[in-house]
Amino acid sequence: MRYCKNIKHWLCMGLMIGLTALSCVAGSNHAHIRNAELVLRDELWTLDADIDVQFGRALEEALSKGVALTFLYEFQIIKPLKYWFDDEVVTERRSVTLNYHALTKQYLLNYPQQQKVFDSLSEAKRELGLIHDWRLVPHGTLEKNQSYQAALKMHLDTSKLPKALQLDALGESDWELVTPTFTWWVKETLR
Repeated sequence: MRYCKNIKHWLCMGLMIGLTALSCVAGSNHAHIRNAELVLRDELWTLDADIDVQFGRALEEALSKGVALTFLYEFQIIKPLKYWFDDEVVTERRSVTLNYHALTKQYLLNYPQQQKVFDSLSEAKRELGLIHDWRLVPHGTLEKNQSYQAALKMHLDTSKLPKALQLDALGESDWELVTPTFTWWVKETLR
């Protein structure tokens, strides 16, 4: 009988520790690239990607207080060489800024040449994670029957934060939002 009480005690302790760990993870920033591909459209290679973006409490709070969050997308196509350094064929960067407009209670995503408006943060984060038709290079830039490695990464650009927050963001995990670099081979795309 005493043995059963000890098992129940340890099971309850394990459950509480697991729930605590889960709540800590749920309160932190998270981003990962689900899918990315190069697509040929109108004689241009374009990028389509789907990124899962989750904000922690610190980012949501800063956003609600009017702090603009700038995200940087970095894309690269590399031609691997056997006996020398890899050749960088394409290196592109694109930034997107997310703002909260308190007067209208709307979220604004500012792209280089357009602005989109959303009623909820979840809608804005979903759009932030979608890349569609990012025009990269003309069709003839990539050689046929040549293997290329593509890489995509997204991160919060802390250098664009207000100076006071840049100091707070140094080394703080609450302000880190970065995807692991997503790489794939694009030879089969070039048929």
